[in-house]
Amino acid sequence: MTDKFSLIKKSLISAAICSGLLLTGCGTTTDSARPAEFQAAENALIPVEAIFDKSEIHGVSMSKDSKWIAFMKVHEGAQNLFVVPQNGTLNQAAPLTNYRDGVDGFQWSTNSNELFVFRDNEGNENSQIFRLSFEDDLSLTPKLERLTPHDDVNYGFQSQLEASPDVLVVDANHDERGRIDLFHLNMNTKQMTNVFINELGFFAQFIDDEGQTVLGANLNRDNSSTLYKLKDGDWVAVMTSLPGESFDFHSYDKETSTAYISADIQGRDKQELLLVDLTNDKITTAHKDPISQSDLHHVVFDKAGKPLIVSYYGGRLRNYPLTDSAKHVLSEINASFNEDVDILVDRIDHAQSQWHISVSSSQRPKRKFVYSENTKQFIDLLNQTPKVDPSLLGTRKSITYTASDGQQIQAYLTLPREAKTDLPLIVLPHGGPWHRDYWGYSSNYFVPFAHFFANRGYAVLQPNFRGSLGFGKRFTMQGERNWGTGLMQQDLTDGVKFLIERGVADPKRIGIMGASYGGYAALAGTTFTPDLYQAAISYVGPSSLITLVESWPEVYRPYLGTWFKAVGDPLIESDRQDMASRSPINFVDRIKTPLMLIQGANDPRVTQLESDNIARELHKTGRNVEYILAKDEGHGFKKHDNKVATVIAMEAFFATHLGGTKSKNVDAKIQAHLASLKVDTSKL
Repeated sequence: MTDKFSLIKKSLISAAICSGLLLTGCGTTTDSARPAEFQAAENALIPVEAIFDKSEIHGVSMSKDSKWIAFMKVHEGAQNLFVVPQNGTLNQAAPLTNYRDGVDGFQWSTNSNELFVFRDNEGNENSQIFRLSFEDDLSLTPKLERLTPHDDVNYGFQSQLEASPDVLVVDANHDERGRIDLFHLNMNTKQMTNVFINELGFFAQFIDDEGQTVLGANLNRDNSSTLYKLKDGDWVAVMTSLPGESFDFHSYDKETSTAYISADIQGRDKQELLLVDLTNDKITTAHKDPISQSDLHHVVFDKAGKPLIVSYYGGRLRNYPLTDSAKHVLSEINASFNEDVDILVDRIDHAQSQWHISVSSSQRPKRKFVYSENTKQFIDLLNQTPKVDPSLLGTRKSITYTASDGQQIQAYLTLPREAKTDLPLIVLPHGGPWHRDYWGYSSNYFVPFAHFFANRGYAVLQPNFRGSLGFGKRFTMQGERNWGTGLMQQDLTDGVKFLIERGVADPKRIGIMGASYGGYAALAGTTFTPDLYQAAISYVGPSSLITLVESWPEVYRPYLGTWFKAVGDPLIESDRQDMASRSPINFVDRIKTPLMLIQGANDPRVTQLESDNIARELHKTGRNVEYILAKDEGHGFKKHDNKVATVIAMEAFFATHLGGTKSKNVDAKIQAHLASLKVDTSKL
């Protein structure tokens, strides 16, 4: 579950575990013909097991020598790592890991038959790095070796040195718990050498091929950022942004002393692709959204390091090829798909003239292909047949509505296939809140939920409310000090009113559900707009903004400028009072909406205290609260049984209070597991 509760840790670690898989001997497979058989349920209800299908694979990636294909799939109850020969089939894949709490990701090594595996312990977010080596004979036991030493440190994989492949570049607070430095980790000796002491508090860095930091950006106390360059061994400020402005690194050319960044600085509202001349610190626009709708979404560079394709995402993806050749190839790719899809060029292998693309649809999981400029053929990257007939899924589209102050709000509305009016409505705000929702089925953990509940007869609204990313800094900054009682929550309320006025939603059957910030928004809905919702589910949502921030380790504090500006600093008394006024825990007496709480006991971002406190207060007055607690999960559930049981609980909860359809025959094992997760609130 990616959101900017992750900013504190996750944005410091830009590990790109990307796909890129080449299968020889496969032809073009891009038609939209429906398979002959689909998994369906009695009365055309999608089974929850199909939404969280154990056989679905993720993170497909080919080894550097093109010999092997690796991917993740549910095994031993959680996502584990599998490998198969490049010319093999899924049935021939062998598991390389057997963790009951799964792996979080992996990266191919440049060494043959070797990968790096990343995992924490039951959701505690202290990620460790492992080296995994295996034999050509997959029946032999692979060798798994832990490389990082401290259980209470979060190690972020950055890269493997090309010139010294036994050395990894890692960031961590390994030496000083209050500072995240850059290290070279020798895999053979396990020695970690500190190569950059992060005294300036960089939250973003550009690391060159030698594994050294050459550009950096820090987050200042007033929520401004300063861009630094390394000059003659010293760090020199290139520029400082205004509060709320941001930038990110895309490329660096040592020979020309230039860098491409994306930023909304120097009077720009939307993030543009900018060229920085580091010899004179001059910054110029390389590309910006032609319709001024959204921030830069993605950029692909040519072999000379110049931008080739620039993409933006408003309600849907828009691609802008910058050369005639790129325009021609992209048009060839688009013409090969006769269905409604978004096509993103992930990267181009210029040496092989191969375009690695992702194809997103609202009706099926993301597919990946490699398109050859030379042969004009697509290579299918282990794309699987959907397990659910798309006709059973909802219809999903981008909509826009006007908020009460006149601001246009982009949102996604998923509706049942048949009934379109007078529906029970579930508002599903995203986490973060510095995140956003997208159209594609695989774009967010909760898009399959939207289809699942549309199949049960609900309308599902996912608004990109104020504070969301992607629509310019002004839109994002309007969320500052607007958590819970301001514009951010009002945008949700206005979305409900919009659908009621158009006859889509039944005003007496409105629910709200969300995770992380979305869980907070659900709690805020029950306390600050208590008459609007008839059911609410808070999934790892904080009930107090004060205890939320106070629970974080000291190492986070240098990176909390965004939080302090937008939410408040509990060490400042005026901020503390404002945070208290926006904390649902202080207004429990207003709650009359039936409430479900879902929590991971090991969550380091939104601790168990947040759910315990509000459940305890509601129990004291005998009000309706259901509490689900997984003792082996963190900030969002990863284990298959926990995920399935939770959705079954959500389905039954909304059916009871909003009147939608629910599954008739739930597997007895799922029911038993769900029962084991329920908390007796009288004992809190």
